[in-house]
Amino acid sequence: MDTPVDAWRAFCEALATTGERILADDFPTDAVGRAEGRRHLARLTVMALQSHLEYADVDFPAFHRYDDDVVKWGGPNVDNQYLRARIDPTGTYRIVGDVSGVRELIVSTHEGDMQLEQYGVFAERCLDELTVRADGTLDIVVGGTEPEPAGRTDFDWIPLDPAARIVMIRVYVSDWERDALPWFDIERIDRGTPLPPSLDPGGVADGLGRAAEWVDRSVAYWRDYLERGPVRRVVNSLTPPRSAAGGSSRIRYGAGWWELGPDEVLAIEFARPECDYWSIQLYSTPWFESLDVRNRLNSYNAATAAVDDDGIVRLVVGERDPGIANWLDTEARPTGMISYRFVGAPDAPAPDAPAPVATLVAHDALQRHWPGSRAVDAAGRAEQIAARRRGIARRFHT
Repeated sequence: MDTPVDAWRAFCEALATTGERILADDFPTDAVGRAEGRRHLARLTVMALQSHLEYADVDFPAFHRYDDDVVKWGGPNVDNQYLRARIDPTGTYRIVGDVSGVRELIVSTHEGDMQLEQYGVFAERCLDELTVRADGTLDIVVGGTEPEPAGRTDFDWIPLDPAARIVMIRVYVSDWERDALPWFDIERIDRGTPLPPSLDPGGVADGLGRAAEWVDRSVAYWRDYLERGPVRRVVNSLTPPRSAAGGSSRIRYGAGWWELGPDEVLAIEFARPECDYWSIQLYSTPWFESLDVRNRLNSYNAATAAVDDDGIVRLVVGERDPGIANWLDTEARPTGMISYRFVGAPDAPAPDAPAPVATLVAHDALQRHWPGSRAVDAAGRAEQIAARRRGIARRFHT
């Protein structure tokens, strides 16, 4: 790349080419679908520029947040605060933070991103596997040689695989209004200079190129992941929970598709899971984005779902409010993906745990199908949505 102008022109031309791709017949061709595609491209661009330009320095890293209520990539869990930092696998880093009141988190090291065919997930630590001091703080050394404790028991060490390029933190926020929102800092402790160098024009050009490639490969990858994967054939039912390639061994996922007419609902029921965290939520296709999490009810978890007196969780996927407490609002989308997560030890829940039961029911027949399920009136529904708005404001807009 000869000049910064050339780099910027190449970046914009690459985005334009990707934008043309999503107008093809193998992407949505209706006006709303195409508008969603343009918005999706813009959202991916925000994340890519942050990751490959603003937070790309492995000598002076920082955690950046992604997959929030606006920037969405790769089927985000709406209950997670996602943080990532870029690292050099030959380096040594120190992570400090305050996890007072945190429900659960996973610190993990990764090769990269799935659409780049970088599936490696290496060391992982859950909150109960980390040393949390009495004041709620933690101290983690990542990479290098395992340090001699010299009598210290208030820090942890996580090794770095030679292929690791990212350290990631997933914080689980089940109660959006009350669960703690921690902070973390990361510092490279084996570098030779205390201050970063001046901006490198070549580095900016390279970052723009990597960002453009990341966006382009994301668009087709997630479309194919959804539309051409085996789960696409699981219609109005759900698969059993299992681990996912490129994901944490402590998370088991199940999924399926809804295909509903305006007068149909999908009734889902399962026994309350015995695990550290669980959730169920809806995604758009082919973008694999969460839906409007701020203004609509499209996800539930252990803290927000109503459980009936018999210990069964009952949820309804549909276009219209069914009067049942746990309504998953499809936003009038006739089809999309349903996904659930169980988080715990690698062997809990077991790989052969049964899938939630899903039944296609006429909207007007739901009360007869579930005569005793927890109901909600208009005021209760309005409070559910208001609580989501307060929670999103607290998590992402303060």
